[in-house]
Amino acid sequence: MRDLRAKAGTDKAESSGDILQARDQLGHTTVVMTENYIRKRIGKKVTPTK
Repeated sequence: MRDLRAKAGTDKAESSGDILQARDQLGHTTVVMTENYIRKRIGKKVTPTK
């Protein structure tokens, strides 16, 4: 279950650009806890081709 929460938190932080929104979504009281969940993705984002 933690894996799914980590993905949701990571996706929220990346899409909004705001770790505070991810913190609120995950129900954490501190940003430090959220940082433990959020994955550091390395590399460029890619979009699918037609």
